[in-house]
Amino acid sequence: MVVGTSMLVVFALAMATLEAQVDNSIAQIEATAEPIPLFTIEDATNVEGAVLSVNIANQGTGYTPGQVQVVGGSGSFLADMVISGGTVTGLNILDHGSSYLYASTYYLEVTSLNAGIDLNISVNLGNLVYLNLTNDGSTDAKTDFIWLFTDGGAPINFSDGHEGYLPDTIFPGETFEFYYDSGAQATASRVAVTIDGVTKASAIA
Repeated sequence: MVVGTSMLVVFALAMATLEAQVDNSIAQIEATAEPIPLFTIEDATNVEGAVLSVNIANQGTGYTPGQVQVVGGSGSFLADMVISGGTVTGLNILDHGSSYLYASTYYLEVTSLNAGIDLNISVNLGNLVYLNLTNDGSTDAKTDFIWLFTDGGAPINFSDGHEGYLPDTIFPGETFEFYYDSGAQATASRVAVTIDGVTKASAIA
C-alpha cells in the first residue's frame, strides 16, 4: 500500500514537472513567433493624364538652373532642370501633374526668363496610382517584402515605384505613400496588397 502511494506521488510530481515544461515551451514558442502583419490601405486614387516621363530632343545651350512646365493644358506639371555646361541633361520632376489630354502632344517651356535657347522636350502621358498604406502592427514592415497587384495584373514591389528602386521601412503607426505607373492610360479599378501572406484589397477612386 505504501509503495503504491509512493508511486502515485512520484507520478503526480512527474506529470506536474512535464506540464510545467510544456507550458514553458509553448510560452517560448509564442514569444518567438512573428506577429501577423496588420495594415490598412487608407486610400488609392487614379491620377489620369499625368506626365510619366519626358523626351529630350534638344538639350539647348546657355541655360542656367530653373524650372519647366507643360505648354498648354490645365495640369500642374513642374520640374527642375538639371544643367551641365549650359545644356539641359535631365529633369527632377516635382509634380507629375494630371488631366493632360492623351490625344494631344505637349512640350515643356521654361517658367521664367532664362538665357538658354533651343530646348526641345516632349512628354509621355499615362495613369499614375497613388495609395497610402498604414502599418497598424507592432513590427517594422520592409517594402522589399510588400507586393501590390492592380486589377489582377503582374505584381509590383513596394520598393519599386515610379521613381525607381527605393527600399524603405514602414514603422509601426506610420503611413507610407506609394505611387506607380498602372501601365495604361485607362484608369485602374482595384488594388491588392500582400504582406507576409496577408492580403487586403481596395477600390481605386
